[in-house]
Amino acid sequence: MSSAAVLLFNFLLFGTAFSAERFKPQAQQKEQPGPKLIDETTRWSKCKTDQNLTIYDFEVETLEGDFTNLEKFKGQTLLVINVATFCAYTQQYIDFNPLIEKNLANGNQFSILAFPCNQFYLQEPAENHEIMNGITHVRPGNGWKPHPRLHIFGKLEVNGANQHPLYEFLKDSCPQTVIQIGKREELMYNPIRTNDITWNFEKFLIDSEGRPRFRFHPTAWSHGEVVQKFSEQMAAEQVKEVQGEVKKS
Repeated sequence: MSSAAVLLFNFLLFGTAFSAERFKPQAQQKEQPGPKLIDETTRWSKCKTDQNLTIYDFEVETLEGDFTNLEKFKGQTLLVINVATFCAYTQQYIDFNPLIEKNLANGNQFSILAFPCNQFYLQEPAENHEIMNGITHVRPGNGWKPHPRLHIFGKLEVNGANQHPLYEFLKDSCPQTVIQIGKREELMYNPIRTNDITWNFEKFLIDSEGRPRFRFHPTAWSHGEVVQKFSEQMAAEQVKEVQGEVKKS
């Protein structure tokens, strides 16, 4: 099946279905898969910082099929996100570019690393070379383009037997944000573990030394304001550390 055909099929399957649901009486609407679309600003956890590894110890695949080491992002604050094109949370993409610009304006070297994943209700079915077309023309669509500091990588698995080592490290570093992960029939992997990524658009905030500092449930967003608060806190800590080093010298 061609790229265009895949995109059209998935738009008809997911996009049209979601739109139709909005026009049904509330009592007749089907519950959408995954967490409800609400803001839950307290669904975050603080990570351990005594790990021997950092995010710079991992290599990931690009959309073009090459492999790159995350050490290239050394010295930056990073937001790591597992994404999916046909998810109700895909509209968060619209907030990514402004979040990057806000941090840069504050003097914070900030980038977002996005990793497509198809493990949650099969909401990222496209091949790597098709993903950008889906984002640009379907969801969020309308010709949307990523900021130069929004890096979208190749698909990987965040949970289960074939979880990527990067995500094994992130989950080991940061406690779970909820008691219940989700419904078994919506999770396309085995085995299920208590510290699993709960759904698309879960996030990890990484400091300038490559250490995971905070983990955010997909609902802890508020157009990026939840993450921004912690990003500013980390930037202030870094300034104090630099000032302390200057005084010592």
